[in-house]
Amino acid sequence: MIVAGLQKLAKRKGPYDVNPGLLDYLTMDVYAFPAGHASRAAMVSKFFLNHLVLAIPLRILLVIWAFLVGLSRVMIGRHHITDVLSGFVFGYIQFRLVEVMWMSSNTCQMLISIW
Repeated sequence: MIVAGLQKLAKRKGPYDVNPGLLDYLTMDVYAFPAGHASRAAMVSKFFLNHLVLAIPLRILLVIWAFLVGLSRVMIGRHHITDVLSGFVFGYIQFRLVEVMWMSSNTCQMLISIW
């Protein structure tokens, strides 16, 4: 929702003037800045890197995957490079927001038992 809100505020089109289809309107993927796919890839990658115990090769693959998601959006002409870079930054910000609001399982159980 953060990225969709920022896209509505910036209203920046992608590098190619492609008319959005019906599916684009339904998924709110009309504007290019910031790149939603890149923000989600960065957020998921950072979340997995922080919360899962992964071997070094899997960590490297996870970072490469996030990078390739952003690169693919530039290669197919949906985003400028700055859209993808800002998407990565906003993905990290979203990760930090989730980390601030994250509750341990003990805290969740205590809140449920109170209610």
